[in-house]
Amino acid sequence: MFQTFISRIVWFVMLLLLQALVFNHVHIFGYATPMPYIYFLLILPSVTPRWLYVLLGFLLGLSVDLFTNTPGMAAGALCLSGLVTPWLLKAFAPKDDNDSFVPSHKIMEWSSFMKYVFFSVLIYCVAFFVLEAFSFFDWQILLINIAGSTLLTTLFIVAMELIRTK
Repeated sequence: MFQTFISRIVWFVMLLLLQALVFNHVHIFGYATPMPYIYFLLILPSVTPRWLYVLLGFLLGLSVDLFTNTPGMAAGALCLSGLVTPWLLKAFAPKDDNDSFVPSHKIMEWSSFMKYVFFSVLIYCVAFFVLEAFSFFDWQILLINIAGSTLLTTLFIVAMELIRTK
């Protein structure tokens, strides 16, 4: 139990530092920015209560907001992701009798895991960029930001998943 708690704290701090020091300075073609800190919510055990998803999402989002100067956008988007992630996990989880598992490509298989990650990241990116723009005036740029960041974040999460499960 204590080892699991320490590993979660390490993931929290590592993803926060990676976002603040590295990923926040990556802007592919000025539109796509990787935001893989959502991976922290995606690897929580399936028995985690929804309120804890929302609380951890808020804490991680607030920490990211403090370091990246995005007032409330990451916190709001991660709170929404924390609300939706348990439903997505139930939708894409294996249908066997095992109720308690940690989401990974080994347990869920690649197709289900990729759907789970993609839709979670898509919901996060839509919320983040809509909060950032706070209008639909330049909806083409908004869609490019959402699509580019979703794909780039999903690729980084897949890479981190391969490293984590090795």
